[in-house]
Amino acid sequence: MTRRNLLVQEAVDQILARIDAFIEGEKLSVLPNAKLRAALDAQLSHGSNSVRLASLFLVFYSTLDEKWDFNSLPTGMRGQFGDKRLATELGLRNVTLHNAITAFGENLGWKGNVSAVRLENDARFDGLSKAFFRVSLEERKRAADYMAARFAESRQMIRPLPPVGDDVLTYVRARQLFYSLNEIPSEGNIQQFLIAAILFVHRARHGYVIRTHHVHASDKFDTTAGDIEEFLNGDLHRAYEVTVRPDWKNRVGDFRAKMDAAKLKKYTIIASNVLNDEELAEPASMLRFLQPYGRDIAVVDIREFVDVFAMELTADELRRAVNQTYSFLTSPSLCGRADIIARFSSVVAAWLDQLSTPAA
Repeated sequence: MTRRNLLVQEAVDQILARIDAFIEGEKLSVLPNAKLRAALDAQLSHGSNSVRLASLFLVFYSTLDEKWDFNSLPTGMRGQFGDKRLATELGLRNVTLHNAITAFGENLGWKGNVSAVRLENDARFDGLSKAFFRVSLEERKRAADYMAARFAESRQMIRPLPPVGDDVLTYVRARQLFYSLNEIPSEGNIQQFLIAAILFVHRARHGYVIRTHHVHASDKFDTTAGDIEEFLNGDLHRAYEVTVRPDWKNRVGDFRAKMDAAKLKKYTIIASNVLNDEELAEPASMLRFLQPYGRDIAVVDIREFVDVFAMELTADELRRAVNQTYSFLTSPSLCGRADIIARFSSVVAAWLDQLSTPAA
């Protein structure tokens, strides 16, 4: 029995993970060298959708199988673990650079006995094959990230909030929309991603990078400093916990542990109903509640948070924040739940239906 090439599946996993990271806001920190980048750009601009997608796969595969010569075809590239799965997953992410093809291996004629195929003899791949001759592993990883970023850049979807001007997306109307979105039952998904999106747009003014995670990732794996992390020049600057759980106050000790592990001087908890909580509504009572933890922990009501940013952001930035929330929700690695996405879209549509009323 022929053993399955597990590196094919791992290559697809890594492609999806890196594309998701760029969809969620990560930026390229280092580019491939000029010669390699020119070869990658040639593949990305190729007229064949299958060539573009196959090139993405081959570049990533080269980072995992260091013995591979970038000339022969990797064993097991076709099928449910390889080209078909990759195409399907990119479709779920609304990535369009491959134009929704379903199996690049078959389209390129790579079926049956392909052991004799050599990329250097194929005009569609000879430039890529030659460019990767004796390229270091580090340079291959840079090339892989470059390809993933380009594919992520091609993501297209109908955003729920169309372009509207300052006279439409006023402070009061923005608050109304944010409040309605925050009230949607979503197991914390919409609330977390709305806060993340607002920070994503605002912090971009100052060069900060915002990353957010699956709503259960921090609790389950405890590998992040919070639901939302803020980076400057690659260094963690601040972390935020967003919660709508009624029992969150029992977890402040856990938040302090994350704060200490990440060596943060301040930690922010954005929670619902803070203003109606007797232990937190007034500064003096909040001080008594937080004093035993001995850390600079900010507890902010989610409504107060959106009030401040509804005032601070321009109409264009507010629109981008709403649409970025949708982008987070539709990312399979973050949420991807059709029921939550539908509720979000329905609330935005209902808000748009009210725009015939006089501006506030």
